[in-house]
Amino acid sequence: MLLQFSVENFRSFRNQTILSMEASAGKENPANVIDNGAGLRVLRSAAVYGANASGKSNFMKAITAALIILRTSDTRQANDLIPLITPFAVGGKQNAPVFFEFKFITNGTKYVYGFSCTSKYVDDEYLLAYTSVRPSTIFSRKNQVYSFKAGAVRKELEPIVARNAPNKLFLATATSWNAASTKEPFLWLKEAIDTYSSDTPQFQNLDTYVNDTGNELKSFTANLLASADINFCDCELEVRDGAMLFGGPFPLATPQREVKVSVKHTLKNEDGSEGQFTIPLQEDSKGTERLFFLSPSLKKALDNGYTICIDELDSSLHPEVLLYLVGLFNNPETNPNNAQLIMTVHATELLSIDILRRDQIYFVEKDDATGISDIYSLSDFSVRTREDIRKAYLSGRFGAVPNII
Repeated sequence: MLLQFSVENFRSFRNQTILSMEASAGKENPANVIDNGAGLRVLRSAAVYGANASGKSNFMKAITAALIILRTSDTRQANDLIPLITPFAVGGKQNAPVFFEFKFITNGTKYVYGFSCTSKYVDDEYLLAYTSVRPSTIFSRKNQVYSFKAGAVRKELEPIVARNAPNKLFLATATSWNAASTKEPFLWLKEAIDTYSSDTPQFQNLDTYVNDTGNELKSFTANLLASADINFCDCELEVRDGAMLFGGPFPLATPQREVKVSVKHTLKNEDGSEGQFTIPLQEDSKGTERLFFLSPSLKKALDNGYTICIDELDSSLHPEVLLYLVGLFNNPETNPNNAQLIMTVHATELLSIDILRRDQIYFVEKDDATGISDIYSLSDFSVRTREDIRKAYLSGRFGAVPNII
């Protein structure tokens, strides 16, 4: 489970900015909180609001950049640049390192992993583990000088320093050399948290449909589309291995195969009988296409208790569908594995204490004079229990709304 993500000097986030998934003491919507039984209460979901160009997508891009930098670390050669490094553009921060930090729990242990880097080298990196009330440092690195926890951890990790490089993250290098002390946190960051953009369909999810021999995914997708009042009943995937990319309006393909997707809808004929109507996916509605490509990622998160971060989740979706998706994560019955959903949205239908707790609602606002974005929680405001949050937000009480002249 993700507890907190921090970023500094990345795109419009000049100063350190934090999104926390740890629940406050508020008692509203107790089902929206995961209680680990050890005094730690974690939110199942969080919604981030803000005007266009306020920095919402930049915050999601920060999570994406941190994960990609880590996951591609082992592939970098000595002179390769570290990808996706975009410091704040003005005010003398252009050459300063970008900073990312994750706090999370995996297999019952709380970890803190952070690093700062330029496009050429890693400036700072550290991994802490909470085996008691106080954290212990597994390793830290500053200006290419390393230090380690005493004992077996030092004996395991110190020899791996010679195999690392200034443009690589030691967490990835140590894990690739089978270091037990770094394996669990690395695997969580590699597999248990992902980000998705509304800009591009997730074509890699086509393989999940192709391999869905038990039709569990198709059933999940059908139920999801039914929630949107879409009379979807099935889909067909035509696969040709080793083919060139499928042409069409966009390529529905993996690197080694062509996948042509058709969706079936149940419709009534003039005589009242039911029949099936099949069309290519790219000729269906944007909402159908979006839910089709999101379904594998949503199901994967719910099945495994993963954290999924989706930029503009409400894009092309009716507000009732958005409420349904959020409800899947906030309901312990449909989310027994404690998956988490973090989303940026514009739809104000979620702005209700009956749906989200105050600590589940975040706002992003950019200072027009400086270009600096900031993120803050509704919990920072004094809000009455039955106050109309949606109305208050649209009136500008919490900021993060466009100034329309």
